[in-house]
Amino acid sequence: MYRIGIKELKNRLSYYVGQVRKGEQITVTDRGRAVAVIVPTQDGEIVARLTGLARDGFASWEGGKPGGSCRPVKARGRPVSDIVLEDRR
Repeated sequence: MYRIGIKELKNRLSYYVGQVRKGEQITVTDRGRAVAVIVPTQDGEIVARLTGLARDGFASWEGGKPGGSCRPVKARGRPVSDIVLEDRR
């Protein structure tokens, strides 16, 4: 397992992607603090999860950009749009 800084990752991205392709995990740090982990994909697992989301109606895809669920979610309290706008101020 590698532990590298953002600058090192940026400078040698192809090398580290190759290491991940071989099965290595990479912890990315920012000023010595871990901020992300890059791990090899589990293609079969990802496809199964995405297929399950589409089957259950939470996602759909017709060859373009992926879309989300169109079902409204009932919630109490202030609308999320108001909270987002307030947070942006």
